[in-house]
Parts: sequence; C-alpha cells; structure tokens
Amino acid sequence: MIRNVVFDVGMVLADFRFREYMSDLGFDKETIEELSEKVVFSDYWKLMDNGLVNDGEAKEHFISELPQYEKEMNLFWDNIDNIIREYDYSEELVKELKAKGFKVYVLSNYPEKQADMHWPKFKFLPHTDGYLISSKEKMMKPDPEFYRLLEKRFGVDLTESVFVDDREENVEAARALGMTGIVFKGFDDLKNKLKEIIY
Repeated sequence: MIRNVVFDVGMVLADFRFREYMSDLGFDKETIEELSEKVVFSDYWKLMDNGLVNDGEAKEHFISELPQYEKEMNLFWDNIDNIIREYDYSEELVKELKAKGFKVYVLSNYPEKQADMHWPKFKFLPHTDGYLISSKEKMMKPDPEFYRLLEKRFGVDLTESVFVDDREENVEAARALGMTGIVFKGFDDLKNKLKEIIY
C-alpha cells in the first residue's frame, strides 16, 4: 500500500529556469548556452548541491575559470533569487495528496544558500510532512543513503512510497530501494500516473 509521496523540487515542483533567467539578465544565446554547459551542468555545481562548496566559493571559481564572463557571472550570482519559480500547480497538488491521506515529503539536490533564499517562498512547502536538502545533509541523489535518510529522519517506509523526479538515474536509485518510481515528464502525465498508482 502506498502511504507516502516523495517529490524532487527542480523541474517537478518548481521551474529551474536558468536559461530564461539568463535571458532576463540580457545575456545573448551564445553566452547562455556556454554558461549553461560550463556552470549549471558542471561538476563544480554538483559540489554546491553536495554542500562541499558554498555559493561564494562557486562564484569565485567560475569567474576564475571564465574570466571573459566576469560581468555576467556577477549578474548571475547577484540576482540568483530569480533562477527558480514555483509551478502554479504545486501547492494544490500537495494539498490534494494530503487531503487524500498521504504523507508528502521532499528530497532535493539543492545548493544551501539558494535553498535558504528560495525555499521559504515555496507555497507548497508548509503542506509537506518533511524535507531533505542535499547540501545541508552533505549527500545527494542518487546516493542510496540520501533516500534512506527519509526512513531514519521521518520513519518513512520506502516500500510504501512513490518517488517523483525528472532524472531517470534518481528514479532508478529509488526503485532499487523498493520505492515506486515516476520519471516526471509534465504535470498531466504525473497526474495520470499517480491515478494509476494511488488514486
């Protein structure tokens, strides 16, 4: 029996709109693509997610690696509050699941400073039963120990849980631990899959 629904945040409950964000800052297409590849998709960004470096250290690192983009890097980091936007459906989705008797949790890879900045504004968050942020726990998906921390911290039985994430490797890691996995491919698709599994 499914009793819990566990969500990722970025690209599931909130739009990680880094390209649109950089466009808002006035970056041209070439700059957006290069910074997407060399900053957002870099291994160093993952160090932020893992809590091993902070935003300030990351900013210094990327400016040293890409000195030709120092102006853009300063704009990027100084306005990073705008890099994510909660989806319109997220709060109602969580409230609906709660009304049906499910516990709702969040398991997210997220840099610490950005989490401190963004998460208090998420309307869905107060309706959840608990959350784990990778940078604060110094572990991240798809590390099995990060999923198991749900058990240790909140008493969640993983075999009674649905896990929703936009990344296949994170969903596969959840399935390996006995969770029912859904790869997020849009809200309508998610609703249909949840209906098949739990409604």
